Amino acid sequence: MGGRDPFATAMRTHACGALRAEHAGKEVVLCGWVARRRDHGGVTFVDLRDRLGIVQLVFHPGEAPEAHAAAQGLRSESVVRVRGVVRRRPEGTVNPALATGEVEVAASAVEVLAAAETPPFPVEDRAEADEELRLRYRYLDLRRPEMTRILALRHRVTRLTRDYLDARGFVEIETPMLTRSTPEGARDFLVPSRLQRGAFYALPQSPQQLKQLLMVAGQDRYYQIVRCFRDEDLRADRQPEFTQLDIEMSFVDEEDVLGLVEPLMAMLVRETSGVEVPVPFPRLTYDEALARYGTDKPDLRYGMELADLSPVFAGTGFRAFAQVLESGGVVKGFAAPGAASLPRKELEGLVREARGRGAAGLVWIGFAGSEVRSPVVQHLTPEELEGVGKATGAGDGDLVLIVADQPARANVALDGLRRLLAARLGFVPEGAWTFVWLTEPPLFEWGEEEEKWVSVHHPFTQPASDDL
Repeated sequence: MGGRDPFATAMRTHACGALRAEHAGKEVVLCGWVARRRDHGGVTFVDLRDRLGIVQLVFHPGEAPEAHAAAQGLRSESVVRVRGVVRRRPEGTVNPALATGEVEVAASAVEVLAAAETPPFPVEDRAEADEELRLRYRYLDLRRPEMTRILALRHRVTRLTRDYLDARGFVEIETPMLTRSTPEGARDFLVPSRLQRGAFYALPQSPQQLKQLLMVAGQDRYYQIVRCFRDEDLRADRQPEFTQLDIEMSFVDEEDVLGLVEPLMAMLVRETSGVEVPVPFPRLTYDEALARYGTDKPDLRYGMELADLSPVFAGTGFRAFAQVLESGGVVKGFAAPGAASLPRKELEGLVREARGRGAAGLVWIGFAGSEVRSPVVQHLTPEELEGVGKATGAGDGDLVLIVADQPARANVALDGLRRLLAARLGFVPEGAWTFVWLTEPPLFEWGEEEEKWVSVHHPFTQPASDDL
C-alpha cells in the first residue's frame, strides 16, 4: 500500500478520497465534510467528502448504536471526524463513478467538529446557483468537486511548466510588484505612496521592463509565473488581475521563442488531457486573422471563415451595401452549414446579436435548392446571389450571414456570430485543441476614445526589419 498516507496527521490516518480495495480490513480515522446523508432499512449512509474525493460511511444500529444515533443529526456540510473499518462493498453495490467505489467504512464513532446550517446552494457540480451567490459564499463554491479539479489542474500545469523550463536552463526570478507607471495596453492600478505625498506606485500590467533589465544584467534565461494587474472593463477574456507565464531570453530570434513554446504547450495538453497536439503550430499574420476570422484570437477548430464580399457588390443597386462601400466600408460574410432552415425567430435573434455588437445590421440569405430565402432577396441580382455563394462556399441548405459596415465593426459582429453559431449548431469538436501563432501584429492603432495612436498590445516589441 506504499506506506503512510501523506495526508495522515494527528487527527486522521487517511484522506477520504484515498481509500481503495487494498485498505479493506484496516481501521481508519477520517475528517471531512458531510456531502449527503440517507437512511435505508434502518441503516444510515453518509457520503464524506474531502479534497481527494468522497467515501461512503455506513452507520449500523446493531454494530455501533451510539455512532448510529449521532449520525441521525448530521447535516449537509458539517465537518466531522469518523473512526471505522474499511470493508469491501457488498456484491452489486460497487459504485464505478467513485474512485473509492469498491469500499465503504463501517463507522464505529463520529465526532462533529463544526456543525453547519443549511447551505444557500447544494455543494455539488450540478448546483444551479447564480454566479453572484457562488462568489458571496466562495468557500462553499470551492468545495465543489469541479472547482477542486480546476485548482488541482492549475497546480499541475504550473508544476509541469516549472520542470520544463528548469530542464532548459531557465531561472525563476521574482520581480517587484510596486513599480513606476509605464504605458502599456491598459490603464494602471495606482497605489499611493505614504512617504512621498502625491506620488503613486503602479501595479505591473506585466514585468516587461523588469525582465529586460534582467537580460541586460546577464541572467540570460528568465521566467516567472506572475500576477498582473490591468484596470479595464470586465469581459469574458479580461480580468483586473490574472496570472501569466512570463518568459525572456537573450541572444535569440523569433524561431527560438516559437520552438521553446510549442513543445511546452503540446506537453501540457498531453499531460493534462491525453490529447496529442501536432507541432509545429499553424501561423497566421495578424491581418490574415482579421480578414479570415474577424479577430486576433481566431478559433480554428471549425470552418465558417469570413469572406470579403465587397467585390461581389461593387456597383450594386442595393443602397444599404452601396452606401457602406462608398464610405470606405466593407461587405463581409460567412456561410453556416445546414443552417438555412433556422426559424425566423432565431434569425431575428441573430440580427439583434449583430446590432448588439456594434454593427448597423445583418443580412441573412438561406440557400435551399433552387429557392433563395432572404428579406432582401428582391434587392439582389442573380449574379450577386451566385457570387455570394461562390465567395462563402455556401451550398444547398446553408445560411449566409452578411454585415456591411466599417471593417472593425464588421469583424467584431461576424466574429461573435461565428462563435455563437458554432456553439449553437454543435460545430466545435469536443476535446479538440488547435493552437495558432499570430505573426506581424501592428505596434499601434488609432484610439477612438483617446484620439491618438495607442499601443495595440505593448510598446516593447522590435519593429519588423522591413518597416524600419
